Amino acid sequence: MNEFDVAVLGAGISGISAAMRAAELEARVCLIEKSEIGGRCFHNGLYPYRHMMVRLARNTASSEEKEKGLAELQAVSHSVAEKWCAKLIDKGIQIECGQGVLSGPCEIKIQGAKEEKIIRAKKIIIATGSTVSASATIPFDAERIISADTVFQQRRIPASVLVLGGGKTGCELATLYSRLGSKTFLCAESPRLLSDQDPDVTEAVEIELKRQKIKTLLNKRVISIFKDDDKIDIALDGGVKFSVNTIVMTNPRQAQTEDLNAEAWGIRLGEKKQILVDETMQTSLQGVFAVGSVTGRTGHDCLSEEEGRVAAENALGKKAQVYTDWIPQIIYMTPEIATVGCYARDAHHKGFRAVEGKFNAEEGDYSLIHTTRPGFFKIVADKKSKKVIGGQIVAERASEIIPLILLAIKKGLPANSLARLASGSSTQFQGVREAAKACVEALRE
Repeated sequence: MNEFDVAVLGAGISGISAAMRAAELEARVCLIEKSEIGGRCFHNGLYPYRHMMVRLARNTASSEEKEKGLAELQAVSHSVAEKWCAKLIDKGIQIECGQGVLSGPCEIKIQGAKEEKIIRAKKIIIATGSTVSASATIPFDAERIISADTVFQQRRIPASVLVLGGGKTGCELATLYSRLGSKTFLCAESPRLLSDQDPDVTEAVEIELKRQKIKTLLNKRVISIFKDDDKIDIALDGGVKFSVNTIVMTNPRQAQTEDLNAEAWGIRLGEKKQILVDETMQTSLQGVFAVGSVTGRTGHDCLSEEEGRVAAENALGKKAQVYTDWIPQIIYMTPEIATVGCYARDAHHKGFRAVEGKFNAEEGDYSLIHTTRPGFFKIVADKKSKKVIGGQIVAERASEIIPLILLAIKKGLPANSLARLASGSSTQFQGVREAAKACVEALRE
């Protein structure tokens, strides 16, 4: 029987983060995964999506070349998984392949392809992830009605596609299909896309999707579908009717807890079978933690990584917690969207009186040099303290720029620190500087 300080059940992005952090703290770590390292992020989500978007941005390839790119995604994801596997082993982490089941408060039974193994660990971190929930009215058929998790398993580009869901995943996939050359429809039951975002971000996204000729159908619900040989006839409420070749569902996600035997050992689950955790990521069973989408929250890679880190530190006796205002939210559209901290509209809920400064990306020298799409940079500061409390960016490489604003928030820097940023006028960082200048001016009013 193998003995460890920490056992991590699930090797998605949150599980990898937890295992790496525990190893950095000199713990003996076991990482258990039933399929391949990287989970949905590496194989069905962020990594293949970003690889394909980068590839499409480089050239105007033919349909055959685009389909070749889709066919190569599996090899790309496998290469990334192999790299991370080597990195984990180099850190001294023992990797076990098989289905892990809790067989005691400090014990996991691993059912591998050839043998069964039992390991013991002082602390356990569950990171088994989630799957897309099935719809009672629009069932998946694996070919023409598919989930967001199986998009990159397809090898043919549909002539037309309907993406259902107006959140991050829906907007990203609609952008991808449009770039692939499909006639794209995006349908959401909400009256606006990205309804949890800053209103200026939502407006910018809706304008950009229109520019890309993506037909956006808001405040609409699917009433009926009818499949014939090569088309799916769609009827929405309000009398809207059209046909597509493929439907992509971005349904709510279902936590993968059914095979854990969690409740038998006193781990409380929610109504949707998600694992309930406290602010330290600990479950109701002492010494067992849970991270990522198995906890039921709508996730993204930045939050998953942070939860993994926090759980590992707490499992090893430190005191850490997740500060959601310190976690960037990134939407990899064209252009990218990145936000962190407070929005001006809701900062008062956190005790701030918000003031914001905005700079339009097309007014920057970078935009003139590179002929970029319209966008903006926004800095939010507290009127009383003058400190930066938030930022929103809609621009190329926004995901690479947002950590600068996050650093300002973490360090409690005033807006004029960013306004004096020595960034050069030919870079995108000029947008941060100019937005901060506008914020400083607004603070003086």
